[in-house]
Amino acid sequence: MTTPALGPRLATRGVDDRSLGFLVAGASTVAARWMLTAIRQQSPVPGSRDVAGAWVAAVYSHNERRARQFAQTHGIIHAGDDLQTLLRRPEIQCVYVGNHPRHHAEAVRAGLEAHKHVLCEPPLALTFDEAETLHQMAEHRGLVLALDYTWRAAGVIHHLHDHLLADAIGELLGGRIQNTAYLPPEQHTWRLQANGGGVLWDRTLHDLDLIQFLFHTPVREVYARSTRNLLAAVVEDDIVAYAGVTGGLVVQLHDSFVLPHAPVTVEIFGANGTLTALNCAPVAGQAELLLTRGEQTTLIASPIVDPFRATVARFLAAVRGLAPPLATSADDLRNLAAIAALRTALVQGQMTKVDRLLL
Repeated sequence: MTTPALGPRLATRGVDDRSLGFLVAGASTVAARWMLTAIRQQSPVPGSRDVAGAWVAAVYSHNERRARQFAQTHGIIHAGDDLQTLLRRPEIQCVYVGNHPRHHAEAVRAGLEAHKHVLCEPPLALTFDEAETLHQMAEHRGLVLALDYTWRAAGVIHHLHDHLLADAIGELLGGRIQNTAYLPPEQHTWRLQANGGGVLWDRTLHDLDLIQFLFHTPVREVYARSTRNLLAAVVEDDIVAYAGVTGGLVVQLHDSFVLPHAPVTVEIFGANGTLTALNCAPVAGQAELLLTRGEQTTLIASPIVDPFRATVARFLAAVRGLAPPLATSADDLRNLAAIAALRTALVQGQMTKVDRLLL
């Protein structure tokens, strides 16, 4: 397996060992439930007098009232609907972008123009060209532009990845990803609307990144069919797809908003066995890793990892010039190129090559 380029170069980041201040762009449920804690629980740099490695200095929302309510609830000092003004605050070195996908590019661009390092929920943008522009902006400014692909940080998936690197199942033959977590009614908002909603953006994008992470190669061709539209007429809520990678390997995908009793499962098939991650949604607490050889299945103990905290930790390490982030903007460009091909495949009903393939 070949490892893809890491993306943005590591450079002097212009920060010392002090605690890094974050602006949170988007008063979202993900921010409230996971990311605020993930930022605040970062360990201080050894030798620093700070009590934490990072803190939340401000929150931005398109709705000023929501921003101020969010700030009051979560103990954040600064809040508002003027992103440019908040970004001028000198205590802010980093931006976490977690608002609606259709607003990601705007917030990322503003952060980079203000010379802030950015951690963004996928995708960077809804088009490859716009995301490529943001990638180049970060490169030219020597800034970290990272993606929160939480599967890369989940303990069971990391353990699966390590077993593949150790050749635990021999020559790889393919795989299957069932990303079928039921979409609860409280999430029937932008996820069921055009311009950033639908199962392709919310689930399939993460499948494609997981393939890239596990196989160390980008997706090169795809096929997809939409099976039903039960929740909304304007976006896909259940698709079956095939993703081909180098060497003729094919990974089957099933992504759905409408199956309430189908646990998220990742299977990788090899000549000497199969590795299966069960109940492995990034926020699930009961994930298991199984190794099957013939009729014998063995449970492999896997570490319990908070994927949000781990992602933020690697992002901060990148900001300090110590290590690359878990997922880069170059990784996201590969995923967006594959998503574009999947959209074409859905329309044409045939296997489609991924254009603008990045090695």
